[in-house]
Amino acid sequence: MQQSLTFQINNQKFTVTCHPGTSLLTLLRQLGLFSVHRVCDSGDCGACTVWVNDTPIHSCIYPAMRIANQSVTTIEGLSANGKLAPIQQAFLQGQGFQCGFCTPGMIMSAAKLPVASSEELRLMLKGNLCRCTGYQAIIESINQSRPQMHTDTHRCDIVADSSVTIGKNIPKQDGTAIVTGKASYTADFVPPGLLHLKVLRSPHPHAYIRKINTAAAKALSSVVAVFTHADVPRIPYTTAGHAEPVPDPLDHYLLDHKVRFVGDRVAVVVAESVAIAEQACDLIEVDYEILPHLIDPISAMNGDIVIHDEPESSQIPDRDRNIAGQIFLESGDVEQGFAEADLILENTYNLPAVQHVHLEPHTTITWLETDGTLVVRSSTQVPFHCQRLLSQIFNLPLDKIRVYKAQIGGGFGNKQEILSEDICAFATLLTGKPVQWEFTRKEEFTATNSRHAMTIRIKSGVKKDGTFVAQDMEVIANTGAYGNHGQTVVFLSGYIPLGLYRCPNKRFRGFAVYTNTMPAGAFRGYGATQGTFAMESQVDEIANKLQIDPVELRQKNIICPGDVINLGRSSADHFNLIGSYAVDECFAKVVQSLGYVPGTVPIINGSRRRGVGFAVSMQGSGLSKIHVASVKLSLLADGKYELRTGAVDVGTGSDTTLRQIAAQVLGVGVSEINIISGDTKQTPFDAGSYASATVYISGQAVKLAAQRLKNEPQRHGGRREERSVEVSYAADESTLTFAVQGVEVEVDVETGKIEVLRCVQAIDLGRAINPRICEGQATGGIAMGIGYALMEELLFDQEGRIVNPTLRDYRIPTAADVPPMEIFLIEKADPYGPFGAKGVGEITTNCTAAAIANAVAHATGVRLRQLPMLPERVWQAIASH
Repeated sequence: MQQSLTFQINNQKFTVTCHPGTSLLTLLRQLGLFSVHRVCDSGDCGACTVWVNDTPIHSCIYPAMRIANQSVTTIEGLSANGKLAPIQQAFLQGQGFQCGFCTPGMIMSAAKLPVASSEELRLMLKGNLCRCTGYQAIIESINQSRPQMHTDTHRCDIVADSSVTIGKNIPKQDGTAIVTGKASYTADFVPPGLLHLKVLRSPHPHAYIRKINTAAAKALSSVVAVFTHADVPRIPYTTAGHAEPVPDPLDHYLLDHKVRFVGDRVAVVVAESVAIAEQACDLIEVDYEILPHLIDPISAMNGDIVIHDEPESSQIPDRDRNIAGQIFLESGDVEQGFAEADLILENTYNLPAVQHVHLEPHTTITWLETDGTLVVRSSTQVPFHCQRLLSQIFNLPLDKIRVYKAQIGGGFGNKQEILSEDICAFATLLTGKPVQWEFTRKEEFTATNSRHAMTIRIKSGVKKDGTFVAQDMEVIANTGAYGNHGQTVVFLSGYIPLGLYRCPNKRFRGFAVYTNTMPAGAFRGYGATQGTFAMESQVDEIANKLQIDPVELRQKNIICPGDVINLGRSSADHFNLIGSYAVDECFAKVVQSLGYVPGTVPIINGSRRRGVGFAVSMQGSGLSKIHVASVKLSLLADGKYELRTGAVDVGTGSDTTLRQIAAQVLGVGVSEINIISGDTKQTPFDAGSYASATVYISGQAVKLAAQRLKNEPQRHGGRREERSVEVSYAADESTLTFAVQGVEVEVDVETGKIEVLRCVQAIDLGRAINPRICEGQATGGIAMGIGYALMEELLFDQEGRIVNPTLRDYRIPTAADVPPMEIFLIEKADPYGPFGAKGVGEITTNCTAAAIANAVAHATGVRLRQLPMLPERVWQAIASH
């Protein structure tokens, strides 16, 4: 029964009726206050923070009925007379945000914090999570809002808009919208007559569906449609957002008569409200034939149980052994190399499945235009790949499908996947009505994708002087119930770490193996992160056994200009190459900043041990010859420019940096260039945001278009006229970005707790188009690496069910878990990237876990080969050492 409620929001009086169980978050969004973001519905993230009578609260767990006759303030109410509040201005100037999804709640919390030191602020902000920034820019922004705390001014070096833009800290162009709560994300749009979609998910890891009874669900009032596998096209496809020809197994279906993990899709309900759709799902009766299931990928390769036995699926290398992808690469004679080695070291490393935890959940809204065009508004990294897939599934012409992204609240690879658009589109085609599907946080944890869990074995042969003579690496990756991204992730897990070091004899065998667990997929680093942990741990252990300094050993063997990475490939068909090279400068900066001297011994203080560790990694900039970017650049009648690009800004600032590139060529300010991006109807094709490609490939397309437009002769003398050029670009070379990381840790040997005290990263990134944006990528990537190293792990029970599907039980780093970080952008212009720039989005995560493990080994003498390095694991390792 609904009740009447009178209150004030931002000094405006409201009287509404709502159900007693309604949360304040839900009520505020119903009233159009979309700055209040839904993330966890459990009070664990702070993205929904508002004030009730000037006191910050988490509105997702605050009953709406409690605001009767009270005053509520959202971020929309902070600005007065069009002027930003000091805290908003500080966040804007200090760029204390990236994707911006956490920012309104972060600002509302920060505005009420007392004056405090940076260390104290980190503790106070534990109730507000950010996955993008690494918190450093947030802390600096808060300090900048308080004159008495101005201890670091480098965040205020905003430059005035000018025609010289490359290398300048041009503010992110969406900044004002983000700090005022006006940025519009996918769910912040409600078309008339919007219906809501929910999915009944499998409670079993492996089963046939014998019968589904949907009668009770269909009979429920306000239910519009219920459908099952019997009602949808049976077209096999991959959910991975890859260019054609796709390298993945075609093993997924809209709905199937077989379920392959706990959380797999069984049936769909479309109703007038989320609550009714959820209630209807509970009324569906399903008769399952339970099948034996597989959780362990090594056991799955025995072939006793076949997960994908359906004949329609294809591009599966060895379905009888559950192998979704396999890679074999070899150069030289590995056995001869081992015969020549003075030291042979063999170890196995175990890496967990971890979740992306982008704060904005997967959300899609679909509707039909009057001309029959299917419109898909979605939080996607790959609009054009999504459009193509929907065309194939539903047999629709491409020009009858429009896919576009709104503001995106983070992705990290999990939105390089078509997970919500397919079913939502079918629901609209079936009903003719607008439909929204917004994932819950539990669904994000249990029914999307994870980083691939891997078992990595490395056998290394080394001469006494530290020269590598043989490397043999095997990777077995758990790709889960479906094979999306499996083969390509496994490829990079070996190719990157093996390619990083010169060695005449190398061999790599990699397998992506089906199990009855949630699928794995693309995740920042894309396999290189796992492989880097194993290889960089191995290199440190080799250095210790040979009594060679670990930095010296790396510098002795790392690839140099002129080297060709030809592991299993001919030099004429290189996948990556070295363009600019500043690795030596990176090592020097990190060593100098940490004050490291070879032979440094651990510091012992009671039960605490301090040590330092290093790691190095590389990552390609985009995909050569595969990743295509097209742009259209126009001079408008008013003298301004319009840039149309299919590239997708997922919080990385590409909408700003692409404009900087164009502005530099055209000799105008960034504000003179408007941008339209990520829309299959309004922009030319772009493969999307992944593989560290946006600046390197889309940026080069922008540069070429700007040069052509600038040099195009005017047809009517000096009179201003509208002109346009369109350019497509695919890189012939994928240049390599390098990063070196050093950390200092303190380990309590009595508890096993690891504290990261300092973190230094130097990135050989060619040229920084926007240094501050690049620094933000680094700090955010490092924080993600700290989570991977110390706390994050998806835990499965014996049926493959994830048992920690909440932000409270699955911990990501808070501000208190992340130390101050020093970032050095080592600039040496790359000959292939636009204005010398290279990709920087993924490399920043790869080194962190290995550097921490190496620092722990230096501090304690104990080598940890399993992540995360939880206190109990560390304590047990020390106790048994």
